[in-house]
Amino acid sequence: MNNEIVSLYESFNKDGLALFTNKLIWFINKHKQIFSKFVFEDTLNEIKKFDAADFYLGTSEDNLEEVISSYSKQMKNATEERICYNVIHLIWDITTFMTQEVCPSCQDENLKIASSVDKTKIYKVCDNCLFTLLDNIFIDRPQEMIPATKEQVNDTEIR
Repeated sequence: MNNEIVSLYESFNKDGLALFTNKLIWFINKHKQIFSKFVFEDTLNEIKKFDAADFYLGTSEDNLEEVISSYSKQMKNATEERICYNVIHLIWDITTFMTQEVCPSCQDENLKIASSVDKTKIYKVCDNCLFTLLDNIFIDRPQEMIPATKEQVNDTEIR
């Protein structure tokens, strides 16, 4: 598993972000038994169905080349748990749409748009301080969230 994820990370090309994202999803599906030990079942079931074409990719201000290069080095001797956490976190970073709206709590990052696992709720969230809004009301951050799809983002932007 380690060599496989390192190889995948080393093949990263920012111009092929959709292909890379779909390879991460394929990796999760290939190792679903291992991921199921460390990722909430409902979240994992949704992420396994993701298709990069359904998301606005790479909207965060993260330098993905640097981040993935660093991850590649970390994964060489990582535990299965660490690999699973890392891959899920990377999918979140790549597929979660970042708004131009600065977090009203920490004012350190822009808010991202996330969805409930059942896709009935749309949240604005801060990855830095965990600030979470539902219908413009502050709430405790849900235990499970997934990135919002293009369709959900577009609907949110209209409101």
